[in-house]
Amino acid sequence: ALQKRIPINTYKMPPLRQRKPGNTADEDDSSDPSEHQEDGGVSNGQQAKNKPSSNPPPTPAPTPSPLLDTVCTFGAQTFTTDQGLKIIQWSSWAIAYLTASSRQHKETLSPALQKLSGEVSFTRYVLRFYGFFQSLEGYRSGSWAGGSWDNPKIAKIAKYLMAGSMLFYYPLEHVAYAGWQLPTLSKFSRDNANKMSALSCVFWTAYIIGDFWASCLKWNELKKKLNDLGRLLAIKKRDDDKAGMMEVEQEQHAVAKRIRLVKLQVIRCLLFILPSVNWSLPNWATNPLLGELPLNGLMLAEAYTSVYQTLVGMRG
Repeated sequence: ALQKRIPINTYKMPPLRQRKPGNTADEDDSSDPSEHQEDGGVSNGQQAKNKPSSNPPPTPAPTPSPLLDTVCTFGAQTFTTDQGLKIIQWSSWAIAYLTASSRQHKETLSPALQKLSGEVSFTRYVLRFYGFFQSLEGYRSGSWAGGSWDNPKIAKIAKYLMAGSMLFYYPLEHVAYAGWQLPTLSKFSRDNANKMSALSCVFWTAYIIGDFWASCLKWNELKKKLNDLGRLLAIKKRDDDKAGMMEVEQEQHAVAKRIRLVKLQVIRCLLFILPSVNWSLPNWATNPLLGELPLNGLMLAEAYTSVYQTLVGMRG
C-alpha cells in the first residue's frame, strides 16, 4: 500500500555552515634559583630536582578522528541532523519494501521498519518548529542567497520566492501535524490536516522552483568566473609569476568546489519536484499521482544526495 506522507516530505535547503572545534592547552614553566649550602651540601635546586613532582604528568592529546569529527559536526546542527534522519527514514522504508514479499520477514522485519519510517517522519516534523524563524531571518537578511552574486536576480529569488514561500509553508505544516498527532485539540486541524499538508506543499514546490532557478543562475556565473581564472592563470604562467599562479590555482579550486555543490543542489531539486507536486494535490492521500516505489524511491535518492553534498562542503 502507498506509504502515506505522514507526511514523509520536505527537507529544506538553507545555506550550509559548518564549524570544527579546536582544542588548545597552555603549559606554565617555572624554575627556582640554585643556592649552595654553606657546608657544601646539596643545593636547593638539586633538592627540587630530586623531589617528586606534585603535579601529574600532562595527559596526551587524543588521536584525531576525522570520522568522529564529521559525525559530531553533523549532529550539532538542526539541518544536518534532519539529513541524517532522512537517511534512516527512507532507508527503513527501502528495506521494508524489499522484505515485504519475504516469507521470513514480511510479518516481522518489514512492518517494524515501516513503523520506524513513519515515526522518524514525525520526528522530522518536530525539527521543523524552528523553520519559520529561520525563514524569517533569511527573508530579512537575504542570507539564503548564499553570499553575494553579480546577478541581482539570485538575491531576489532567494528572498521572495524561497524564503518567502517558507514563511507560509511552516505554519501550514504545523497545522497539519497538530491534526494528525493531536486530533482532539482542534476540530479544524483534525478535519483539514491533509488539506493543510497539501497546501503547504504548494509553497514547498514554489521553493523548489526558486531554488532550481537560483542554482542555475549561480552555476552560469561560477562557470564564467572559472573561465576568467583560467585566462588569468595563463597570463601568470607566461610571466613566470609562481606566487600569482599558486593564488589563482587556489581560487580555481574554491570555485570548482562551489560549482560541484551547485550541481548537486540542482540534482536535489530535480529529485524533489515530482514528490512535491504529488503531495500538493488535494487527493494525495487517497489517489496519489505517483506510486509508492517511484515516490519514495525519489526521496531515498535525494536523502543520500543531500548527505553527500554536505560532506563535499565540509571537506577542504
